[in-house]
Amino acid sequence: MAARHRQMLPLTRRLTLATSASGPSTTSARLPLTTRTLPVVVPLLPAATTRRCYASGSGSASKQPSATSQFYKTFTRPIAKVLLLAVFTYQVVYWSWMKLEADEVREERDATIAELEATVGAYDKKKKGEDGEKAGAEGKTKTP
Repeated sequence: MAARHRQMLPLTRRLTLATSASGPSTTSARLPLTTRTLPVVVPLLPAATTRRCYASGSGSASKQPSATSQFYKTFTRPIAKVLLLAVFTYQVVYWSWMKLEADEVREERDATIAELEATVGAYDKKKKGEDGEKAGAEGKTKTP
């Protein structure tokens, strides 16, 4: 009967029983693989506590859900949608504001550059006019 009982045990438990009967575990390193001690797998929870309770069971029909859980079941999606749309709207407005501000800075910079180019052009024109008058004045005095 003991041999039949051993056959029904899991393999790891059978191997543990075989090695404990043959001697101490210090000699298990020299024994073949079939007689070495292997770790025993023990379930963390007993089988009775791992049974699932389904919503369609008879025990859940008499229990009413709490007001808090009902609130979250009812309003989670609408609140999430509103928050998502608020964040999206904020990002669009922020991006638009930054774009308008960048355009304004660019226009101011372009206006300053155009003003400076006009100043440089007027300075060049004035400088060429003075150089032309000096060259003309020097030419008149040397010819006579």
